[in-house]
Amino acid sequence: MSRTIMDLNLGTEVWLHETVSDVETTAPYILIHKDSQGGVLLRKNCSEKKRMNPTNTTVYDGCEADVYLNDSETGFLSRFPAAELNCFLSRSISTFEYGDTECHSISRRCYLLSQGEAFSVTTSDLYPEVGYTHSLMVNKRTFDTNTARVATLDDNTAVSWWLRSPGSAAIFYNVGNGGNRDSNNASYSGYALRPALNVAPATIVSDEGADKIYLITSGVTRTVDFKAKVLELDSRPAKALVKYNANNLSNILVQVCNNYGDTNPVWVNATAMNEVTLANTTKETAEWQVGVRCYGESAGYGYFEEPIVIFN
Repeated sequence: MSRTIMDLNLGTEVWLHETVSDVETTAPYILIHKDSQGGVLLRKNCSEKKRMNPTNTTVYDGCEADVYLNDSETGFLSRFPAAELNCFLSRSISTFEYGDTECHSISRRCYLLSQGEAFSVTTSDLYPEVGYTHSLMVNKRTFDTNTARVATLDDNTAVSWWLRSPGSAAIFYNVGNGGNRDSNNASYSGYALRPALNVAPATIVSDEGADKIYLITSGVTRTVDFKAKVLELDSRPAKALVKYNANNLSNILVQVCNNYGDTNPVWVNATAMNEVTLANTTKETAEWQVGVRCYGESAGYGYFEEPIVIFN
């Protein structure tokens, strides 16, 4: 009986095909999270040592490591065969700049964990994601959280690995080679990248009982579906215009709302660059929260470029 990535238990290892320096190989990933956006696979071993940025600047969105991880021509995503690459969909993740009081949402197929995902047991404005340490504990069969976070390079050398959260205006947090939280300058090149990938929920995996679990990469329709808060406002936005680009997607649905923080946001359908009216006049939160939802389906690699919302 076939099963999907969503049927696997957290902590399960899933093997992906990679080509490194023209050598085809396989590498284990750990299923650390599941939700409507898909299953998050964290590479069990770190991929390589790299700096986060050439200068000591801690804006993750567009930093050197972020660009490298999502480059399918010469970066990390270029390691995967097309059939596997097609299974990786964009996920809404949080970032913030040092000194911010709340996070911002960006969409990525491949990314680094945040400090909250690596260490937090409770959520906050800056770390809204659930901590994933329990999944790592299950995978390593340990009750020690630091031991669970320890990662090595493929040669089994324990290394520190970067997180996407800033510790100051010049340093990013990282997980030390003993599993502890640490930090260093963004330009430091001695720490490693430990990539996380978002796999489409409908992706088929090996049947139960297989020696190793792989992605079964043919004949699957994949869904792109993500929601994100764009910003907060003191006054009610009454109209909005959404700019977006959908690539290799069908059955596209893009929606916008002005009460994203409510239990049941009032979504309004939007088409690219056409103004829509936000008729909703009530909210449960202190501020008006503009939100966007993007949905589409693809038989191959389909994705949205990050949408832009203009309002008045």
